[in-house]
Amino acid sequence: MLSPAQPRSPHSALSTQHSALLHWLDQLQGSGIRPGLGRMRVLLRALNNPHRAYPSILVAGTNGKGSTSAVLTSILNASGRRAAHYTSPHLVDLNERWTVAGEQLDPTGAILELQSASERAGIVPTYFEALTLIAFIAFARAKCDVAVLEVGMGGRLDATNVVKPIAAVITPVGMDHMEYLGNTLRKIAMEKAGVIHRGAIVLTSNDDPVVLDVIHKRAAKFGTRVIHVTAEHDTPLAGNFQRRNAALAVRTARELGIDETSIERGVRNTRWRGRLEHFRVNDKDIWIDGGHNLHAISQTAPFFDANVQRPRLLVFGMMSDKDVQPVVDRLFPLFDRVIATEPYPPRSVKAETFAGATPIPDPNDAFKAALQSNEPSIVITGSLYLAGAAIAFFDKIARP
Repeated sequence: MLSPAQPRSPHSALSTQHSALLHWLDQLQGSGIRPGLGRMRVLLRALNNPHRAYPSILVAGTNGKGSTSAVLTSILNASGRRAAHYTSPHLVDLNERWTVAGEQLDPTGAILELQSASERAGIVPTYFEALTLIAFIAFARAKCDVAVLEVGMGGRLDATNVVKPIAAVITPVGMDHMEYLGNTLRKIAMEKAGVIHRGAIVLTSNDDPVVLDVIHKRAAKFGTRVIHVTAEHDTPLAGNFQRRNAALAVRTARELGIDETSIERGVRNTRWRGRLEHFRVNDKDIWIDGGHNLHAISQTAPFFDANVQRPRLLVFGMMSDKDVQPVVDRLFPLFDRVIATEPYPPRSVKAETFAGATPIPDPNDAFKAALQSNEPSIVITGSLYLAGAAIAFFDKIARP
């Protein structure tokens, strides 16, 4: 005879629902990139517009937007505000994308609400649109005071650009995502400047005259002045370029009326993983950075040259949708040996395509080989996906 069925515990039911919701979300990854704000607006109406429950700050740019938004969020939290932070991509855990008051949020309730709205509206969002909508829902549920939203790609048609920001912050703009944003710096800058709206404070750390011209023209349409940040500010984040990112966040905070004590405390308390992050393992110095295009590598290369002891080993992997060869030309000559790996197959460049590098496709195998090498210094860079894999690996074995 069959034994009577045992009643499932509430915890088991919740776990099953959580898994089902994550599966629904994960399935959206096949939807690709479909620029446009129409789906976002329809779904936000179905959700009763949670993005209007709090003021938002948009942080756009090619590189430095994650660090800048992290510093700004830390400052806002230090001032006593419940600051939300939406960032992408995550490095290790999906929940990294949504924080309020420095704590990661459980997105389960927000995913359920979004799934229901999607069914009612008859619209399936893209993966990034869903992640952004989850942020809007979760931040409203958490009753945040202000949200710092890192723009995903471009700006004008990015899913985050449905808000009317109180501040539009634009970090350095360079050549990236050309297949979507355009093949000239001016075209890319025009997409980034799309986050400028009427009534927003506009701040940028760009120095390129073309980019500045685009930003000023967009701001002039709305009668808004542009604050050009050229100063630097000390920061616990490694790399000289981070001082400019910190200064941009600091000036934004000042324009929003944050006091100097909170600003200094917030800068000092900033933590941002995978950006020149240092580990010490088996008497080796290991540096992990998410640099993923020429602009980012051009910022970190001087740090490697000045601060990383020779002989140096590079563990490198890049996504195939990037302009790979200029990065290789800038980076490889700085190292005595290179291991090539594949951070996110099948979208990664094949490890064996890098001339002169030792191909080890699996990232964990590449990290293990690096630890067994003779070089005292290891740099892992080329992709945020690779940085995430490295953090997950070294968190388990590194000395604090």
